Amino acid sequence: MKTPPKSLEINAISAALSAHWNVDAAALTYAPLGFGSHHWIAETSDGEKWFVTIDDLLVAHPGENEVGSFKVLATAFGTAAALRDIAKLSFLIGPIADSSGRWLHRLEERYSMAVFPFVDVESTEFGEFRNESDKNDAMRLIGRIHNATTQLSVDQLRKETLVVPNRPELLQALSSLDVTWNAGPYSEPARRLLRDHATALRQRLGQFDRLAAEVMADRSGWVVSHGEPHAGNIIRTRSGNMAVVDWDTVAYAPPERDLWMLLDDANPDWSAYRDTTNVASLSDLALAAYRLHWSLSEIAIYVSWCRRPHDQTEEMGIAWAGLQQYVVG
Repeated sequence: MKTPPKSLEINAISAALSAHWNVDAAALTYAPLGFGSHHWIAETSDGEKWFVTIDDLLVAHPGENEVGSFKVLATAFGTAAALRDIAKLSFLIGPIADSSGRWLHRLEERYSMAVFPFVDVESTEFGEFRNESDKNDAMRLIGRIHNATTQLSVDQLRKETLVVPNRPELLQALSSLDVTWNAGPYSEPARRLLRDHATALRQRLGQFDRLAAEVMADRSGWVVSHGEPHAGNIIRTRSGNMAVVDWDTVAYAPPERDLWMLLDDANPDWSAYRDTTNVASLSDLALAAYRLHWSLSEIAIYVSWCRRPHDQTEEMGIAWAGLQQYVVG
């Protein structure tokens, strides 16, 4: 996120670092990265650095409540640690265990906290890889993660459901297009946007439901999937190596859950992944389902934000731009 959460005191982060990771931070600098978790760079008086990730358990996580969301995140981070430590995937930047051996710490009930090694990386954002070489390297790394599935236990790992988060709120919004939305500055623009595209959006939901039902009917070939292997999460370090970060969306799912983000109609070549995994074919149906799932999920989340009390912040500006992109596109 671009700004830190108002309800979390920075002293609580410092205290948790000291008590649970034995890190006495002389400075905590907010890092405005991504669009989900909150991040800080912790630095000690002798110059050592750590990367701290804070998640709001009440926002955009798959658990039914704070307890469920914490459990999902803890299992995801534990899986990332297992990929690094058991499968020996050294390119994976996974969490550091606290003094009790846990990968995730509960912070002030509403939040979770994880600590990662600090890695000096080239600046990247969500979106396309800068060249085909980087994209092919990313496919190889994702292939190695998928290959490691047989080395891990997936019993506790979140299983794919292809449910669109916040869908009930989206459906409620689609049934309330003739009533003024007044929760904040983006409420009415969002209502007018959905009103103008309501028919097409309902058709997309129906198309997605048909595709999702077919994908979920066959669970053979499922793998440990990253979930969001875009250019902001598969990054190049200053030393020139590529690293995979951001593990909160890990799930046991079809490989297409990752691959749709690395392929497009303009360049459908997936040979780098095929050569890494020996997978003979991909499902065009599953790729289409995941493309739709992503866009509908973004729409549903942003609509829910626009219908709740909000101010004109940088995050809401990004949400409004994203809503327009995914609704019109």
